[in-house]
Amino acid sequence: MADLTAETARLMKVTEAIVAELDRQGVAEAVADLGFDPLELARMVIRAADGDVVPFRRP
Repeated sequence: MADLTAETARLMKVTEAIVAELDRQGVAEAVADLGFDPLELARMVIRAADGDVVPFRRP
């Protein structure tokens, strides 16, 4: 249970950082209107930080 809680907290911190950066750049609302999912990007960021190879494009 603690591992799931820690993983969720890490995911939320990364997601909040992504949204804050998009907001700082003034594009948060525009990308939200396009259906952008910051959780998916946060998962990829975490995988990359953990050393996994993350493809730039999905097949």
